[in-house]
Amino acid sequence: MSEQLLALLRLGIGNSTPEKENLSDFIMMPAEKWEMIGEMAVSQGVLGIILDGIDILGASPYGPTRALTNQQKLEWIGQVMMIEQKNRQQTEVMKNLSQKWIEKGCRVMVMKGQANSLLYPLPMHRSPGDIDCYLFDKYQLGNEVAKREGANVDEGWYKHSQINYKGELFENHLFFVHTREGKKSKRLQKELEQALQVKDWSTFPESQVLLPPVQWNAMFLTYHACAHFLSEGLRMKQVLDWAMFLQKEQNSVDWDEFYEYCDRYNFRRFADAITAICVNKMGVLVTNKAIKTQSPYSEKILNSILNDDDYIYSEGEGGWKERWHVVKNLFHYRWKYEEIYEQSVWKQLWWYASGYLLQTEK
Repeated sequence: MSEQLLALLRLGIGNSTPEKENLSDFIMMPAEKWEMIGEMAVSQGVLGIILDGIDILGASPYGPTRALTNQQKLEWIGQVMMIEQKNRQQTEVMKNLSQKWIEKGCRVMVMKGQANSLLYPLPMHRSPGDIDCYLFDKYQLGNEVAKREGANVDEGWYKHSQINYKGELFENHLFFVHTREGKKSKRLQKELEQALQVKDWSTFPESQVLLPPVQWNAMFLTYHACAHFLSEGLRMKQVLDWAMFLQKEQNSVDWDEFYEYCDRYNFRRFADAITAICVNKMGVLVTNKAIKTQSPYSEKILNSILNDDDYIYSEGEGGWKERWHVVKNLFHYRWKYEEIYEQSVWKQLWWYASGYLLQTEK
């Protein structure tokens, strides 16, 4: 099913046409395999993109196949309509609370999902998560303003607060990274903060909400995806975010500076592999010769993304059960640390333990 899933993703993001794909894979596909593709798409967070690919495939002379029933497609359409509605709701609520922050003197930057969606052909089809924002030096003021507006604010986690406002969950970030994981993580946090010292900012459509600077976004997207990959696995949704970023911003990034950054923080093998996946599997056309597009680790990482059952934080375990799950993944998938991150699992375990025990953030 993996090859068919990847083909539909290429079609869905506009990087392929039915004539370039092996249509016999779809024409001969029985109904139960179509159902499996739908289940994979949901678990990978890409159902909206898959449906876009199916629509393009359906416009070809052969169509997808008679085995894809109207009932099955209607079920997927219903789920994607819910994704669209969720995105519209999040955008409205994000702008609403952000404007209240701005009126109180805060600068507001939205990142991750809300920002990344703008890179897609159909932004409303990117599966949404929480609303991640950064208020620069006004983190605490942001929490207080949200409380005064009737939001439920949980400040129990050191990295970010959780703000439940009008039915949507905001993560108000004090830190971008897990700064309890040693001196290197603290240096990374400082470097990301410094990368936000720019003059020219783009804004989210029809708002004063700031969008991440391009160089910062290249740095953060790589860190964030690598952190997910190491601790609980990656999904195609995050891979597509990088694919869309490369497609749009490849000539706006200082790649020499980016690769030096990756070398400093052990992200280089991961970054090269994800870029190779985007180019060789997602059809991203890279014309910038400064970008490395091949990696000996890309197939192994892609296989992990598509097949490993290692997700943690979406399971709602919480507390020590969640932490124990992180430790189990650490040893079960130790190749990720040793081959890709180039770090001993024992050293990583030490940073986990000391960070939780000593609770040193800065």
